[in-house]
Amino acid sequence: MLTTWVIIASRDQARLFSRNGQGKLALEWEVGNPAGRLKNGDINSDKHGASTDNRFRAQQAYSSEEEPRERLLRAFYRSIFAKIEHDFAARRVDRLVMAAEPRLLGILRPLLPPALDRALTQEIHKDLWHEGADAISDRLG
Repeated sequence: MLTTWVIIASRDQARLFSRNGQGKLALEWEVGNPAGRLKNGDINSDKHGASTDNRFRAQQAYSSEEEPRERLLRAFYRSIFAKIEHDFAARRVDRLVMAAEPRLLGILRPLLPPALDRALTQEIHKDLWHEGADAISDRLG
């Protein structure tokens, strides 16, 4: 019987459900990401670095292209995907489903390791965090 793992993702939490065949969803684990609730200004309390060009006495600010909040979000989900990848390699899971609001899915999709990307059978472009297991199961078909 095939085992499907369903990741319900939000910016500040993730839940993982398992499902054997067409059975009911069972919660495997839930983990919080406290940094997901922070604002960028709360993460970096210092101002961006600055440089003065002596020729023109102009001051320029340097900033990173990736916002600190997004950087922490990516790190949070990389660690989750690493654990799932380990379980996938141990044959505890055969298929993967991921549900999150569309913008978050766009951030998470490139983070999936190749093995999990191949195992991904469904993406649900909706925030299902507040849904119960039965409602999530109905969306899986």
